[in-house]
Amino acid sequence: MTISLFVVLLTIVLLTIIVIGQIIYYRNDIPNMSGMMIAMGLGMSVGLVVGLIMGIMFTGTLFISTVVGMTIGFTAGFLSGLPVGMIAVLDGMLAGIMGGMMGAMLGYMISPEYRDAIVKIMFMLFIVTSLILIYIIQEEINTNRSLFKSLFIITILFLIFLVGFNQTGPIFHDKNNNEHHERELGH
Repeated sequence: MTISLFVVLLTIVLLTIIVIGQIIYYRNDIPNMSGMMIAMGLGMSVGLVVGLIMGIMFTGTLFISTVVGMTIGFTAGFLSGLPVGMIAVLDGMLAGIMGGMMGAMLGYMISPEYRDAIVKIMFMLFIVTSLILIYIIQEEINTNRSLFKSLFIITILFLIFLVGFNQTGPIFHDKNNNEHHERELGH
């Protein structure tokens, strides 16, 4: 596992925990419609990016990558909808299943030379979605003390993370490039 892939997976776990933690903590202040949207957004985005990574990692076994992506998306959607109500649970679970399935198919079908690029794109979309969900929660609870209350600060944090993340190197080891490079060196 590369450092970049570790950073991606760790960030997905941390942001998912933060969003679910805020939903649980502020469950009485979040209206049902906002809770449904948050559960659906989190379930879909987690399922999509994890399914994509699984589709790339388990190339040749679409079944395994699909099941793993769907299960993780389902779980994120379920946990984020649970504090809000059963409709939010259903929205989150179904969005997580759909995201996991679509992500796995995309990861399975993408050409090796575009794998890092598509993971970076989807990962950045996941981060943006998570930050928007945190912003929605903060808007619903009407607090002025939150760092995420300012869209300017969110944008600056995102740009700093984006620049730092691009310095970590490739996400996946490309076997074809390594073999080609070794042949050129005469090994």
